Amino acid sequence: MKKTVILFVAMFALSVANLKAQSFRLGLKGGINFAQLKTEGSLANIYEQSTATKTGYVGGLYMRFGEKVFIQPELLFSAKGGKINALQPVGGTSSKTFDIDYTSIDVPVLLGFKVGPIRLNAGPVASFKVSQSIDEDLKTYSSNVSESFKNAAYGYQAGVGLDIGAFSVDLRYEGSISEVSAISDLTKNVNASQKGNLWQLTAGLRLF
Repeated sequence: MKKTVILFVAMFALSVANLKAQSFRLGLKGGINFAQLKTEGSLANIYEQSTATKTGYVGGLYMRFGEKVFIQPELLFSAKGGKINALQPVGGTSSKTFDIDYTSIDVPVLLGFKVGPIRLNAGPVASFKVSQSIDEDLKTYSSNVSESFKNAAYGYQAGVGLDIGAFSVDLRYEGSISEVSAISDLTKNVNASQKGNLWQLTAGLRLF
């Protein structure tokens, strides 16, 4: 009986090791984000859309299940943000640009196809806010702007990757499905929301 159990355990361990070697990958990745915030809604001549890009960092772990067709979940710490233009109060025409920065834990789950060393992948991403930094002067335009960022937001990622041995490079676009923030100030007739989008360039190292 003991010999049978030992043989079964040995065969199971060998099967798991073979499965990992053939269809499971674990690695580290890191890189940079080029992010924007797009503003939508009634701004009452107080806010203006800014097309400026904020540069941030991203890094974490990825797993890959499968070979030519694969599923790739990731756990990433990501710094994002954007800029917003605010007109001077009481109908002024000059504007001031404010920086908005925030960090989040991102969990993308991508479905991909691999042809040779090239990968194509896309899928949903959930972002959970960790911190935010908003210019204090922006509060003079809307009192609740510091509480505007939501705890979770949902979006999608799509991109292309290249594998060279244990190394990889990925370029992706990330767009928002839900709002990342909302500003509402009825006293100033403001009811606006922001959605984030970014381009992300990362390099990865496969651990096994």
